[in-house]
Amino acid sequence: MPETEHAGSDDPLEHMLRRSEALHERFNELLDDAEFDGSPRGEAALGMCLVAMEHATALHALMALRMPTSAVSLMRLQFEALTRAMWLIYAAPDTAIEKLSAPLTLEAEQAAKNLPSAKEMIDQIGKRVGQDAPAAAHQMLVHFKDISWNAMNSFVHGGIHPLRRNADGFPVHLALQVLRNSNGLSTMTAMTMAILTGDEAITKPMSKIQPAFADCLPDLLKP
Repeated sequence: MPETEHAGSDDPLEHMLRRSEALHERFNELLDDAEFDGSPRGEAALGMCLVAMEHATALHALMALRMPTSAVSLMRLQFEALTRAMWLIYAAPDTAIEKLSAPLTLEAEQAAKNLPSAKEMIDQIGKRVGQDAPAAAHQMLVHFKDISWNAMNSFVHGGIHPLRRNADGFPVHLALQVLRNSNGLSTMTAMTMAILTGDEAITKPMSKIQPAFADCLPDLLKP
């Protein structure tokens, strides 16, 4: 549990949660009435974006309930859903789109098991940089995986990280960083959704969200 036990107006975790909620409300303002790419590729990518956003909302709820260890585990799921969405847009072959778009049956489940891992998807997106994949988005995925993957695996698979955090406490500064990182993934997800609209009236304001919410987002990466 975070060291701050009692919520108040000056509680940094409560403040971060409020700012995170405001960030997501801004996403909704831009995306709620949007029309998205209706192709099988576009629909599959949008579906994965919505899964990523659901994980982010659940992460916030768990943080508000002072369950940070479980919240961190969701960040791994959020990251993989975003990675899958971007891969579906920029690098997935048509056969993968067909596998993920099929009705859920035992046969379809088995076929989808052969889809690439997060690392493989990121590598494949990287090969599309300079063609249609944005370099900054690929850089963010690589950076996030490099700094967070081992810890996220530990939380998901019952390793030393969740054991020690449960026994020793979950520092407030770490809870705040988890929320910032999750918000960064959500911002990337919202931008991916904006791209799927093909509408500059949505993509342009979405690309300028970061400065207004810099206090609840990770620092921007330098090219």
